Amino acid sequence: MKINMRNLITVAVSAILSMTVVAGNKANPDAIELVPIPKPVEFRSDMDKPVPFDATTTVTLACPDATGVEWLRSHFREWYGDAAPKVVSGETGLKAHEGDEAYAVTVDETGVKIAANALAGVRWAAYTLRQLAIARRDTFKTEGHILPTLAVSDKPHLAFRAVHLCWFPETRPQQIERAIRLAALMKFNYAIVESWGMYESESNPWWHWPNPTMTKKEIRRLAAIGRDLGITLVPQINCFGHASSSRGGTIKHAMLDLQPAYAPLFEPGGWNWCLTNPETQRVIRELIAEMHDDYGRPPFFHLGCDEAQPPSCPNCRKRPYGELVCEHIANLAKFVAARGARVMMWHDMLLERGDKRWKGYIHYGSKATATLADTLPKDVIICDWQYYDMKEKNKEWPTMAYFKGKGFPVVACPFTNYNAMRPMADYVSKIGGFGYIQTTWHHLRGPDWVKMYRYGSSAAWGSAIPPIAPMYDTSFGTALRLVGQDMKVTDYLDTGHFNHQVPPSWWM
Repeated sequence: MKINMRNLITVAVSAILSMTVVAGNKANPDAIELVPIPKPVEFRSDMDKPVPFDATTTVTLACPDATGVEWLRSHFREWYGDAAPKVVSGETGLKAHEGDEAYAVTVDETGVKIAANALAGVRWAAYTLRQLAIARRDTFKTEGHILPTLAVSDKPHLAFRAVHLCWFPETRPQQIERAIRLAALMKFNYAIVESWGMYESESNPWWHWPNPTMTKKEIRRLAAIGRDLGITLVPQINCFGHASSSRGGTIKHAMLDLQPAYAPLFEPGGWNWCLTNPETQRVIRELIAEMHDDYGRPPFFHLGCDEAQPPSCPNCRKRPYGELVCEHIANLAKFVAARGARVMMWHDMLLERGDKRWKGYIHYGSKATATLADTLPKDVIICDWQYYDMKEKNKEWPTMAYFKGKGFPVVACPFTNYNAMRPMADYVSKIGGFGYIQTTWHHLRGPDWVKMYRYGSSAAWGSAIPPIAPMYDTSFGTALRLVGQDMKVTDYLDTGHFNHQVPPSWWM
């Protein structure tokens, strides 16, 4: 029997998105289950007038990039199966704002219309619709979806919007994949993936912990997933400090604990690379080239370079250390440039510890390393990580202005200082900075991870922070489940944002 879906949908759907709003979500904020909320250029939505989003629906796409239609068709089939809406190319009467990432969408009784200038905008439009689509009501199992009647005209605040992810020995590959997929769904367009002794190198097979899970096959698979979803994976190797490929507080060393023969490559103690040893440059270049290839030669490579210590090596102490560090980084930058990419590095060693100008801000360098702000090549992208919440004290970020004034591209990098995220994104935009990196470090689980993605994606996109429902975070739960469905998860550990509901220690 043929079912007319439009006749079936006669009852207003409440408690999901019951609202009509322009430029925000003031009427019924708890109902918006979307992260980030579209930047308030225009956003109207009314779930009291639901529209079918199933095989009876036609989605019309206006985009000069012909690949947009096939991308939508392919992913609608993946997400919705036999109930996938039809996708056609045609005029929509909509016009997206300028830029490859801008898009416009309308949903009403005539169907779904999307306008975008490039494939990037098509993806963001699809992710907006996917988060807002809910299963049709009044059925035992899912038989198609519905959308609110809506109009969206949206574009990002910043062009470079990244998350920074760490691959520790304790990190399951599934966590990294989920973090990447979730970042794309929330409209981040880069993911910096830092190896913590887990990269399986062929050129230098000693450079990792035993049984590394960051294999070439896995990296290439994840990079391909990212390219499809619109998020570019960027590799990171710590090329100065953090040479142990381990967190400082653990005093572990991924190489020297088990393979002390490689001690000449590191400063005594192992925290810094030994910069006067020519083998150091050779090894790091080999690792960079290998990893850069595995990631598909992305346009950036992160060199780390944070939290280094003064040299104790007799050879490194013979030269002015600032000159030595500058030479080391400049040579790596030149090497990466020859591969068609630019290097990024953390900022802290470029500001002298104790300099009163930076009181209250992160500054861990010495007099010697602070000279790098004047001597490094100006195409090095400075990632200014500021983890203090300065919103109430100061909405300016003088360290970012300092690096921008020196001629560097500068990126704002918060952590768990949630109130500072939007001011940092706004400030780096105001001074013409390069973009935003949401660092996560060891948080790929738990409420801080949720808030980092919620606040960080909204800050980088330039929209209001989505409210959290009082009893159950339905919007983040929706996003996690969509990602889990794409990954076809079957393991309890790959659901929710905790591994366990009740820590095992509670049963002891």
